[in-house]
Amino acid sequence: MANIQLSVDLGSKFITICQKDVGLVLREPCIAIAQKTKDRYELREVGFRAESIISTALGGARVVCPVQEGFIVDEEMFTLLLKEFFKKILPSSFIKPRVKAIVSITSAMTNSDRRVVEKCFISAGIKEVILVESPLSMLAYTGSIGGMFVDIGAGKTEIASVTNRGIASAVSVNIAGEAFNNAIIDSLQKHYGVKLGAYTVEKMKKNALSFYLNDEGRYIVTGTGSDGVPAQLSVSAEDMRDAVLPLVDDIIEVIMSVLQETPPELSAEILRKGIFMSGGSTYIPGLVDYMEQALELPITVVTDVENAVALGGIKFFDDMHYLGNLLGIRLD
Repeated sequence: MANIQLSVDLGSKFITICQKDVGLVLREPCIAIAQKTKDRYELREVGFRAESIISTALGGARVVCPVQEGFIVDEEMFTLLLKEFFKKILPSSFIKPRVKAIVSITSAMTNSDRRVVEKCFISAGIKEVILVESPLSMLAYTGSIGGMFVDIGAGKTEIASVTNRGIASAVSVNIAGEAFNNAIIDSLQKHYGVKLGAYTVEKMKKNALSFYLNDEGRYIVTGTGSDGVPAQLSVSAEDMRDAVLPLVDDIIEVIMSVLQETPPELSAEILRKGIFMSGGSTYIPGLVDYMEQALELPITVVTDVENAVALGGIKFFDDMHYLGNLLGIRLD
């Protein structure tokens, strides 16, 4: 029987899967479109295909996002979604392979939350599930013996100081990419009376948001005016920066609080190495520079900001004893 080893990053917006000796095999939005038939829903589309038709007529179907801010909020739909994703990456054969998965999760999960994750993965066909806090996977990705890790994802920001014996201090906050989008939407509606959609703002943020004060970029968008009539708006980088800045300052405050709770020996290591940062928000021009100045610490953006957690998790299969030490359990 074939044995397959997977590393899964259970993010808020995306699910990312790496396979040992293969590499990245899947990264898709954790979204499904389900059609109701009789008394149950059946999946129509998942991942990128589901995301691409969200704005079209759905009829009797509904859009399902079973993971919110790193937590599973719809067990049934998440299990169905996992099954569809695993169909894409696992071989189709009469004898099913034995699949073992290391799943990287938010450090804020309670024991009951963790049991839900395990249940969903086992129901989706995974024989053995090991849950790992995502900062530990970041530690493995960087190969560091310890440090501070900040992952600004879509639904949450994970902040942790980590040693080679485990997590020293960690906080997960629901301030991240989606919160940035909502802040921009609210600010533009308040100041200009134009309501923009989430898809439009996400695209605009990627193309025009900048933390460089001399950036004069603009983006022309169409939204809905206060009278319900379509209205065009020219949005500047400054408009978006002003909306997002308070949230970034909040993240910086949380980082400072985690630093204050970090043991002195590890603090010295962080002072020497700085902070490792990942997540899609690191692409925002000037954001890292702004945070460096505020924190008075150097920040190293990891090589693969979006897939680093899943790629780090896969490294544990080469040294399960090391992973056991990090988790405080015995692993064979």
